Amino acid sequence: MARNRDPFTQALSSLRERILCGAVAGGSPVIVQDEAERLRLSTTPVREALARLSGEGLVERAPSGGYVAVRLDAAAARDRYTMQAHYVRIAFELNRRALGLLRLPTPGFPAGQPAAAVDQLFSILVRCAGNRVLWEAYRRVRGQLDLLRRLEPRLFDDLEEEAAGLYAAWSEETAPRFESAVVRYHDRRIGASAALAALALVEARSDPDPPASDEHASNG
Repeated sequence: MARNRDPFTQALSSLRERILCGAVAGGSPVIVQDEAERLRLSTTPVREALARLSGEGLVERAPSGGYVAVRLDAAAARDRYTMQAHYVRIAFELNRRALGLLRLPTPGFPAGQPAAAVDQLFSILVRCAGNRVLWEAYRRVRGQLDLLRRLEPRLFDDLEEEAAGLYAAWSEETAPRFESAVVRYHDRRIGASAALAALALVEARSDPDPPASDEHASNG
C-alpha cells in the first residue's frame, strides 16, 4: 500500500493552500496546535511548515510569538509589485552583462496559464542571474504576490495576450522591448493594487473555512 505524503509535506501543502485561497485571512494568527489537530499531525511538522512559509513570505512572526498570515493592504501590494519589477530588471541587466550577445533560451509557454507562464519567465531570469541574495528577495516577494495573482483575472481580461507579449519580447535580440513590457506589466498592477487588496479582503471574509483534509498521515 502506498504511503501518504510525509507529515511535513502534508502540513506545508495544506497551510500554503489555505493561506493562498484566503481561508486563513491576512493578519489572523495561525495556531500551531489547532492546525496540528485539523491535520491529525503532531505539532513538529506544522512548526516546520510554518518556518518554511515564513521564508516564502506567506506568514510572519507575531510580536507576541507564533505566526500570523501576511496581510497585503493597498500600500503593501503596491510596494511588492514595485519591488518585483525592480528585481526582474536587475536580474535582466545582470544576465545581459554576463552573457553579452547571448540570450537565455525562451522557456515553453504553458498555454491557458498566463500567471504561471509569467512566473516561470521571471523566475528563470532571476535565478539565472547568479545572485543568491537577489533570488531570495525575489522569491519572498513572489510568494506574497501569489496572494493577489489568483485575483487578477477578475480585473484584467487580456492576461493570456499580456503573457504572450512578454515571451515574444524576451525572444527578441534587443533589450528595450522586454524592459518596457516588464514595466507595463507591473505598472498596471501597481495601479490596481487597491482593487486587488480589496478583493482579497472581501474573499477572506466571505469564504467559509474548507473542511479538513481527508489525507491523514501518522504523527511526525
